[in-house]
Amino acid sequence: MVIDSGIDTEISDLGKYVAVSTGFRLNEEGYITEYPQMEVRYQHGTIISLIIRHICSSIELISLNILNENAATDGRILLYAMSRALDYQPDIVHMSLGTARWKYKRYIRRIAREADRRNIALVAAASNQGPESYPACVKGVFGVKGGNFSENLHYSYKSGFFYAPLNAAGVPGYGGEDLSRASGTSISAAFITGHLANIRLNTGPINNRNLKKILLENQS
Repeated sequence: MVIDSGIDTEISDLGKYVAVSTGFRLNEEGYITEYPQMEVRYQHGTIISLIIRHICSSIELISLNILNENAATDGRILLYAMSRALDYQPDIVHMSLGTARWKYKRYIRRIAREADRRNIALVAAASNQGPESYPACVKGVFGVKGGNFSENLHYSYKSGFFYAPLNAAGVPGYGGEDLSRASGTSISAAFITGHLANIRLNTGPINNRNLKKILLENQS
């Protein structure tokens, strides 16, 4: 599950991997409305998906598009999308986004607890220098920051956060070109999601505590 800007299924062969694609926006009356045919305006979610697939080729993607024309979203839509994501019972919910607004924290915490109860892993990008953000800083969420690594398969763990490459060099992208221009903790989080997907592929159903334990054991 990728909550982001949507996935362009015309890029590479991502169409083979996307099982469901839908989106959410506020309508003119201010109510959250679902738009199954929502246009993919930005390639951010597509790049994230290419990285996840690079790490784990045996995946099925569900795309929830929540970003508006300014590549941003309303906190209410984020909460709604996170809640709706659980209805699909995915193995992992990936979010290379978040909010620094404290008022949403208790609602996100509630969703995170429910996800943990269902053995659904939540992965979220955190800022390397910015303020505390959510969901990344909520207990039980796999919060990810960025670091420099010699190989894009490497990652580490420190002070409550996983660290993965800030750069997507070596990951095939558009027309065979690599994604070396893509950088940031959004990229880092996608690498961790890919590793978690591989673990779930090899172990089958597993609770998040043991999932984290295996991820920690394999860090390099």
